[in-house]
Amino acid sequence: MMEENPLPSTTFFHLKQAKKEKIDAVLLEEFFSKHISQVKVSAIVEKSHISRGAFYKYFQNLEDAYDYAIADYSNQIHSAIFTFINRNKNDFFKGIEEYLAWCSQWSPEDDHWKMIHLCTQSNAWTKRDAIPDDSPMIRQWLELLEENRFTIHDTQEAVSFLYFIMAVVMDSLTDFISNEWTAKELIKDFRYKVQWIKYGIKEENDEE
Repeated sequence: MMEENPLPSTTFFHLKQAKKEKIDAVLLEEFFSKHISQVKVSAIVEKSHISRGAFYKYFQNLEDAYDYAIADYSNQIHSAIFTFINRNKNDFFKGIEEYLAWCSQWSPEDDHWKMIHLCTQSNAWTKRDAIPDDSPMIRQWLELLEENRFTIHDTQEAVSFLYFIMAVVMDSLTDFISNEWTAKELIKDFRYKVQWIKYGIKEENDEE
C-alpha cells in the first residue's frame, strides 16, 4: 500500500542539483517503462550511481519513491497549465486548450509526455494537500478567477475549483492517450466540457 504522505528525506532535497536530477530521471524512466511491481531498487541505484543504503536514506521504500515522483510530475504539469492560462488571462479555457494542444505534440520519448502518462495511470495526483490561503499560487489563482469573472465565493471554493479543473484536464489527457486520439479530437472533446461548464446541459426554459 502506498504511503499516505509521501515525502523524501530532507537529505534528498539537499543533494547537489545534478545528482538529484539524475535520480529523478532514472525514476521517471523506470516507472514509465515498467509497472511499479516490476521496478527494482537495484536497477534504480545502479542507473543512478548511488548505493542501496543511499536510496533508503532518501526514500522509505520503493512505493515512497513512486509517490514522490507522481507528486513531482503533478506539480510540473500544474505549473505548465498555469503558464498557458497566464498567457490568456482573460480567456481561461483558451489557455487550457492551448496547453492540451501543446501536450498532443509530444512523443512518447519526451519527459513531459511520460509524466502525463504516469499521472493518468495514478490517483495519487488527486490528493489535496493543504495550501495556505496567502500562498502565491492561491493569490495568482484568485486573480485569474476574478479576471475571468467566475462566480467563486471564497478561497475554499476556489481551491475546490482548482482541483476540479485539473481533473478535467487530466481526464481529457487520459482519453487522448487511451483512445489514441488526434489533437483535433482531443480539442473537440475538451470544448464539449467547456460548454458544459460554462452553460450547463439543460435549457433554461425546460420545465421540471
